[in-house]
Amino acid sequence: SYLLGEELWLVMEYMDGGALSDVISKTYLSEVEMAAISRECLQGLDFLHSNHVIHRDVKSDNILLRTDGSVKLGQYILGQV
Repeated sequence: SYLLGEELWLVMEYMDGGALSDVISKTYLSEVEMAAISRECLQGLDFLHSNHVIHRDVKSDNILLRTDGSVKLGQYILGQV
């Protein structure tokens, strides 16, 4: 994030694969692909939880994909533990 004058700019990575919900509504994902996505999500949640943060809105709409296989959790509604 950047503060430019009185404006706060949030810069986010572009996830060219879209949301998981969009992908699964249009195509079939194999068990191996779903396992890889699940593993990445769990690693992200583990990182958040180890820093005493909870996501509070994990769902397929908020799991973002890139065509290189990267997976990110988005739409944070964060809570401190």
